[in-house]
Amino acid sequence: MGVVSDREDLAYLSAQYARCVDRGDPEGVAACFAPDGVLRIVNLAEGKRVVAVREGRDEIVRAISQMSYDATFHFVGQQQVEIDGDTATGETYCIAHHLTIPDDGSPATDHVMFIRYQNQFVRLEEGWRLAVRELHIDWTETRPAEAG
Repeated sequence: MGVVSDREDLAYLSAQYARCVDRGDPEGVAACFAPDGVLRIVNLAEGKRVVAVREGRDEIVRAISQMSYDATFHFVGQQQVEIDGDTATGETYCIAHHLTIPDDGSPATDHVMFIRYQNQFVRLEEGWRLAVRELHIDWTETRPAEAG
């Protein structure tokens, strides 16, 4: 276990989180977290107000299961991490698209979130997991979209 492989594992974990969200796999998302992991959502447009907290894998599964978009697409960008033994902290950038296709025939929309994840990682027996993921929504845009 070297620093390079730890960084690769942490980058893979962030990519896996995004992939599981986009594939509608709540259990896969929750598996990215430690059993007592925390997902916290902070809306910077609302004065850095915490708008939701999910604690533990079961709550994370419920939250992801309740997402009401027709499709999502997370594009994970740069990630910086500081590793200290079996813990790490870091920041991951992401642009997340959220497609809604109304049943009434009105145009589809893409709700785009510009996100920075503030992460605390822990190495467990099964590998690196998120201890805390704080999702900071810097800003959003809603755009017209065409469903493919």
